[in-house]
Amino acid sequence: MKTIDHIAVLVENLDVSQQWYEKYCGAVLIFSDNKYKRMKMNNTTIALIDKKHYKHAHIGIPVEHYADLPSDKGEMVHHRDGTTGCYVKDPDGNMIEFIHYNEDCKKKMGIEE
Repeated sequence: MKTIDHIAVLVENLDVSQQWYEKYCGAVLIFSDNKYKRMKMNNTTIALIDKKHYKHAHIGIPVEHYADLPSDKGEMVHHRDGTTGCYVKDPDGNMIEFIHYNEDCKKKMGIEE
């Protein structure tokens, strides 16, 4: 059974949303830039993604190896934080990101294996 790496939600204002998730959800900021903030929770992370830069919310599913990304099924994206994602629509049009973390990324974000 696979796990959920993150849930990405579209937001109007990254800073306002960060403060809300910190206050009401106890989330902790682990990555931030001008388009995206990653908030750690006990059992997953929430990616706050700026509506001006991203088209869709999504659910992130981790893959162990880069070669496990279903590149023949969707769009490959090399992210600024060092991860690589492959965005695939499910049969109902919901976006799923299959995501790979290289070793440097895992260390930087405190991701355990």
